[in-house]
Amino acid sequence: MAIPSLRSSAGLKNFNSEIKTVKYDLNKWKDYTRLRPDLSLLDLDSGRGWDLATKLVSERGSLRRGRLSAAAALRHPYFLLAGDQAAAVLSKLSLTK
Repeated sequence: MAIPSLRSSAGLKNFNSEIKTVKYDLNKWKDYTRLRPDLSLLDLDSGRGWDLATKLVSERGSLRRGRLSAAAALRHPYFLLAGDQAAAVLSKLSLTK
C-alpha cells in the first residue's frame, strides 16, 4: 500500500517474483529490485513501517514462526502509535452540542 509502483497487477506480479528469488527478505529485495521504488514512507517514525513490512513479508517457517500473524501485526508499534494519536484526537472531540 505504501509503494505506488506495486499497486498495479504487473507491479505486484514482478514483486512476487523478485521477493521469492531473494527468499522473502525485503532488505535483500531493496538492493535487488530494478524498480527502485520510493520507500521513504516506510522509513518514517524510525523505520516502523519498514520493520512491520519486513515482518509481514518474511517467509513463515515450518513451525509457523517468522511471519507475523494478523493479530500480532495489529499490536506492532506502527499501529500502536497511530492508535494513541487517534485516541488523543478523539478525546478532544465533543459529541454533544
